[in-house]
Order: sequence, then structure tokens, then C-alpha cells
Amino acid sequence: MNVFADAALLAAKDLRAELRSRGALVAAGTLGAVAFVVAAMAAGPDRAQLRQLAPALTWLALLYAAIAMADRLDLVDRRDDAFSALWLALEDRRAIYLGKVLALAVVLLVLQGVLFGLAVVLLDLPLSGEALWLAPVAVVAALGAAATSVLVVALAGASGQRTLLMPLLLLPLMVPVLLAAVESTGAILVSAPAAALQWLALSAAQAALFAGLGVLVYEHAATPE
Repeated sequence: MNVFADAALLAAKDLRAELRSRGALVAAGTLGAVAFVVAAMAAGPDRAQLRQLAPALTWLALLYAAIAMADRLDLVDRRDDAFSALWLALEDRRAIYLGKVLALAVVLLVLQGVLFGLAVVLLDLPLSGEALWLAPVAVVAALGAAATSVLVVALAGASGQRTLLMPLLLLPLMVPVLLAAVESTGAILVSAPAAALQWLALSAAQAALFAGLGVLVYEHAATPE
């Protein structure tokens, strides 16, 4: 089998594992809901201010979800030396990286749908025909966040300071993805899709950069001890 077929099988495995537990998804969705409620209480009845806060809150919640989910997907494989067995079984270990990126991107897309739904209800977020432009923004941002998160998890490895290292390494790298997603979402919500395309291109470049970097260095960074 080629690397892409192996990656698809590994992604399906990770998604089945998450569907069985759903713990991380529920926790991330709850975090987003709490953030929206707190923001709504702080902003008061000013709908314009709520609408300005919605994109930043949505993508910030997604950022922390990416950290938690990437860590979880890696730890599931490392239990009982399952990661070592998987490493030995695969001829092309790049499939592990691509599979985790694909699985995490799918999970983040689902979570984005939940968070945007919460934003519409809790923050009085208006939706129009231009909201369809949110779909490519969501896909590109999910891929960028997934590619970056999986690579950083591999670099952090099984270190005892992993919980501390991951946010310190990942947050600076995710700033371009987060900024591009917030700006493009804000442009779409004010019916300016042309402006959103510029930020979407930046986000796509970030996703391609880290996906390529991950394919190149993942095998060396994630080698089992």
C-alpha cells in the first residue's frame, strides 16, 4: 500500500477511537461555550461589539482544542508501546504524520461547526449568503492547525515537560493561522469576501509550509526510544 492509503487507514483508526470516547470534543465544545457566555456577559447588550468578538473567540477556542486533541491522538498510540509496533509495521513512516494530520483536521472541522453554531446563538452572529465562504476558511485553517500541532507534538516527544513545552512551542507558530482565520472570518461576516481571500492565501501558505516540513522531519522527530 502507498503512503496515502496507509495515512487514510490510520486516520480512520484515530477517528474511531475519538468517536468512542468523545471526551476531548465535549471538553473543547464546553470551553468554547463558556468563553462565549463570558464574552457576552462582559460586552453587555452591545450587539456590534459581540459580533466583533465572535471570530476571535471562535478561533481561540479552536487553537486550544488543537493542542488538546493533537496530544490525545499521540498519547493513544503511545500506550502499551503501540506506537513502536506501528512504527515497525509501516514501511513509510510519513503515513503516521499524514494520518494524524488528517484525523485532527476532521475533528477540528467538526468542532468548528459546533463553535460557529454556538456563536450564532450566544453572540447573535449574523449569517448571510457570504457565510458560505467560511467553508474554505474552515478547511484551510483546520489543515494548518493540524499540520502544525502534530509536528510540535512529535518534537515535544515523550518528555516529562511535554505539557509545558507544547503550548510554548505551538502558540507562536499558530499565530499566523489564528490571525488569518480571524481576519478572513471578520471580512466574510461584513460581506467582504475579496478581502478574506488575501488572508485565506496566507493561511494556505502556512498550512503547506508546515505540512511539507512535517513530512520531511516527522520520522526523525518521532522515532520511538
